[in-house]
Amino acid sequence: MFKQFCLLAAVSAVFAVSAVSEPVTLWKGGDQGIKIYRIPALCTAPNGDLVAASDARKNHGGDLNTHQPINISIRRSTDGGKTWTDPVNSYTWKWNDEEQWAGSDPSFVVDSEAKKIFLFYNVWECKKQSGIYQFRVQESADNGKTWSKPRDISKDIAFGGWPFGQKGGFIFISSGSGAQMKDGTLLHTLVHVGDGNALFGSTDHGKTWKAVGKPAKFGDECKVVELTDGSWMINSRWRGGGRQIHVSKDRGETWESRYDKTLTDPQCNAQIMRCGKALLFSNCKANGRRNLYLRASIDNGQTWSEGISIEPQGAAYSDITLLPGGQEVGCLYEGAGYATINFVTIPLADVKAQFK
Repeated sequence: MFKQFCLLAAVSAVFAVSAVSEPVTLWKGGDQGIKIYRIPALCTAPNGDLVAASDARKNHGGDLNTHQPINISIRRSTDGGKTWTDPVNSYTWKWNDEEQWAGSDPSFVVDSEAKKIFLFYNVWECKKQSGIYQFRVQESADNGKTWSKPRDISKDIAFGGWPFGQKGGFIFISSGSGAQMKDGTLLHTLVHVGDGNALFGSTDHGKTWKAVGKPAKFGDECKVVELTDGSWMINSRWRGGGRQIHVSKDRGETWESRYDKTLTDPQCNAQIMRCGKALLFSNCKANGRRNLYLRASIDNGQTWSEGISIEPQGAAYSDITLLPGGQEVGCLYEGAGYATINFVTIPLADVKAQFK
């Protein structure tokens, strides 16, 4: 059904009333002795289960470069998001007089061929206050039930031109979700704050991770997706109320960049994904962190539908995934004032209806 919808030739930006489900709160500040939960990540496991992740920020809402314990909290659902397992840490970082570590900004890449989920995040050595983020990956071969020990890939994904491992080099892995390309390549995004975006990935099902191509100038937290012609697109938060777009036709060696004012954005992390021949995009469609929308494009991101309202009030970071059965989109997002992280579903038929 959705593939037929994606073949339509023109976009009619007509708003459609959608049966967005009632929000299910997965994390709430104060639960389990955690002051603030932030930074949602969501994926559909190879067996169809849903896996969600967030930062468990122990003492306050500050980011990774503040002095506090942060671990990655995981919850799973086996029934399409109706019920969820209790939260558990993917790994509990040491925090004592000798060692003080924190991990933040979770993101997933699902390998549908190897039947694995890869969980990425950034790590900070708090006691030493080194000023340098490190990069870790864990993997799960049982659909998110258990996770391997964190593996350090900091040097593996570094490339010339950016100050990896140096003070003042504010480089990190974007939170949310990366993607698997048609040829099986796993791709994810890096950010050098104030400079631009870059890719890293794996062609051997996560055994090794390497820098891919060259950086694209200008950009902040970003996501990568494959277009119908095999090109790669990076969609990035940036200044000025819109989104920065980079497209590469040669696997990241060169980039064509443009600024998209039609994708209204308050400089907040968003999510883009492929669904059949269409692109789906979730972000705060406003000049502030509120009014979360799901929009769609059937022309590789040249134009976008008006969108479906997910949360008209306060909202911030979001991630999306296609649910088992292919009839609904799941969205995990930060609620007002970062007090909660909530899950909703949106019927894919309502997305389709915007293009009639």
